[in-house]
Amino acid sequence: MHLINRISNIRVAYINIMGFSSIFQIGDSNKITPEVKVLAVQREHELYFGNEGDLKQFPIYREKIPQPVFDEPFHSAYFNEAPSIHVDSIKILAVSASSVVHFGSTDEVSSVARVKHIRQLEE
Repeated sequence: MHLINRISNIRVAYINIMGFSSIFQIGDSNKITPEVKVLAVQREHELYFGNEGDLKQFPIYREKIPQPVFDEPFHSAYFNEAPSIHVDSIKILAVSASSVVHFGSTDEVSSVARVKHIRQLEE
């Protein structure tokens, strides 16, 4: 697969919040691979035991992520009458963890976010 080069023309882009390992890209790229691992512990009272935060203890961070299998050949053809992308303005409230906002062409995007939430409440 090869990159289709285009000119990206963005007049105004406003993003209120960008999450961890998120990407805002104007222009072409070959490969985009944001990845984030998050461990969030919420307790009723502030308390830290000192040995917390070892991500290896949780299976969610060790498990292999299944990849899609494409068992049929895929062929595509593109015709761009004007080889440019024009955006007058875009307003984005938030871009979450390991997400991509991209104006342009890319060959490959692979994005991973692994989030483990733990809530410890008193009875």
